[in-house]
Amino acid sequence: MAVPHLPLSLVEHAAPPTDMTGHAGWICGFSADADFMEAFVERFTGQGRSARAELGRTFIGLCLDRSQAQIPPGEVPGVLHLPARNNAPPYRLMHAKVALLAFRSPTDESKWALRLLVTTGNWTRQTTEDSIDLIWRLDLAAEDILAREPDDALEQLRTDMAAARDFWRWLRLQYQCRLLEGDAEAGKAQKTQSAAFAELERWTNQLKPRPNSTPRFIDTRQQALIAQLVSRVKTHAGSQRRNNLVLGSGFWEGGQTAGLPVVPQAIANALIDASLLSRSAKITLVVESDKCAALADEQVFKRMRKASWSLLRPLKTDGDMRRLHAKFLFSANRHADGRRCASAWVYLGSGNLTPAGFLAAPRYDGNLEAGVIMAADGLSWEPAGTKSRLVPVGDLLPVDWDAHITDLSMLTAGDGPPERDTRFIAAPVSHLVWIPGETVDFLAVPQGEDATGLVILGTSNEALTQNASGQFLWSGEQPVHVGVRRPDQNDDASTVLVPVLDGYGRLAARPLEPIDLEQAIELLDCFPAVPDGGDTEDDEDLPALPNTRKPPSAARRLAPDGHYAIRRTMQLIEAIAERQTMVPQSDWISWTQRLQCVLTQLGRMPERGNVGRHHDKEATRGALVEALLPLKINPLSCLREPPFLPDYVKRGSTEFSAIHEALSAAEANWEVTKFDGLERKVSDGC
Repeated sequence: MAVPHLPLSLVEHAAPPTDMTGHAGWICGFSADADFMEAFVERFTGQGRSARAELGRTFIGLCLDRSQAQIPPGEVPGVLHLPARNNAPPYRLMHAKVALLAFRSPTDESKWALRLLVTTGNWTRQTTEDSIDLIWRLDLAAEDILAREPDDALEQLRTDMAAARDFWRWLRLQYQCRLLEGDAEAGKAQKTQSAAFAELERWTNQLKPRPNSTPRFIDTRQQALIAQLVSRVKTHAGSQRRNNLVLGSGFWEGGQTAGLPVVPQAIANALIDASLLSRSAKITLVVESDKCAALADEQVFKRMRKASWSLLRPLKTDGDMRRLHAKFLFSANRHADGRRCASAWVYLGSGNLTPAGFLAAPRYDGNLEAGVIMAADGLSWEPAGTKSRLVPVGDLLPVDWDAHITDLSMLTAGDGPPERDTRFIAAPVSHLVWIPGETVDFLAVPQGEDATGLVILGTSNEALTQNASGQFLWSGEQPVHVGVRRPDQNDDASTVLVPVLDGYGRLAARPLEPIDLEQAIELLDCFPAVPDGGDTEDDEDLPALPNTRKPPSAARRLAPDGHYAIRRTMQLIEAIAERQTMVPQSDWISWTQRLQCVLTQLGRMPERGNVGRHHDKEATRGALVEALLPLKINPLSCLREPPFLPDYVKRGSTEFSAIHEALSAAEANWEVTKFDGLERKVSDGC
């Protein structure tokens, strides 16, 4: 259900519903930082940094204003900061703060849920520690979305969620999202990366609100906030005339030297003209006493006092040093003989009470903003008795009714908004593909993307050259990201770090390590997650992180005898079959990629100590596979047989092609392709 405010921090709103895990999500805001996003994605997925770094799957696509510095790929495993497509978006600033999140049961693909978060604060540590902000949350389970005859309340929730879906479909066009959206040219590895986002899109496609239904969610793609205010208030809260209007904002317009503040006056006039506010209504502004721009001008202050406007400080507890950052409007009737807020409505969202935030549409130099306008029932102006079900306004909105600002000396204008330069614009390619070789390794441009003249930077910041196949020789271990820039650029500021995708569908992931049988079974058993091998939060160079799993013991490194090897291999095959037959169809491609990856880690992995010296780069073979080779057995072929597959995997299907491709690659890695299958050897009495 939707609630205007919960006593949770912004991070805590990432927590999944019971028996579900975070699946995929889109987040936008003016700014974000790595500290906050690390806490958010860990709460969202339930997986620590080390596990997400090894998994290499993107859970959150992050869209920020182009003035914000790039959060490098891999710095927050599971979060991909997406670049703006160009420096001419259809808005002044990308200022909306909206998250659209999807959750799913790990074992039952029919159990999923969507969550919409609309907040007044950015996705930063400062928001959680230093700012007073508001958040609105809406949760819908699959059964709510698929209900055939929803009641009016549920229909409203579905309408709100559909409006946010449409907002996100438009916003993604302004960012380089190809890696998370997939297309016909995408390879298997890229489809693994985009699969969860494709599911999120399929789920939101099932939102089909009634014709002419009006969402409470609003954005400024087409109209400024003020142009939508009157109609939304009438639809959701009624056409009554109110006698109180409260306006709160962390930022106010500057440059004004006379008259009432432009934006609050425009809002009040719009409501008065629509008979939603009485001409004698009490108007209150909630402000921080410093950095309040034009409100601190002497003539403006005198005009507000003459018009009987009130200025209040935000509500804070003793010792609370946070600053008001929330943006809100609240209007209701206050009667002399009662405490109830009658005919109340509220706006909260990203739009500050400035011309660019509230009065101007993006095409007229306005910001892209988003928020909600809704009825606010069940509120009281003052604390009610213990038996009352009314909630005081001060419990939900940061308004201190007793903290009056009555003297100009109590206000300071502060500095104006800073100049902002463009800092993160898309490179010609969304990512690079890692191609390991027997003696040398390469990077390649993904199929369907044009790298004509693209400059790719090596480990020493040198420009790499392409070979005849259009690939770039890479000297070093598999990188998390690589710097690229256009041919006409030669400074660090123009370099964009693009993530590297390996053949297993892992993005910006740490290099693979050899594993033993127990580790392999653990990796397969916990699919789609991976075991968390430790905290790597303080390590800056993610590719150089040591293996956090326990190394194989000396006894495990010794090659076992043939009979022991068969018994151990049977244990592996049984573990694979048990997990594989339960994999939901929506996870099948990801499963086949995981299986190929794990089997390769058991087989032939490049010797890490020789990385960078390509002339003597060698590969080591796992002890289990080493012991199987003299027996001339292919233990993996049986995994193509019906008893080892889910019912939906039929020969000739795309699902069967995926498992066949993964097993064929593993068999080649183990060098067992030409051997008889284990099932035949066992039946012959071996």
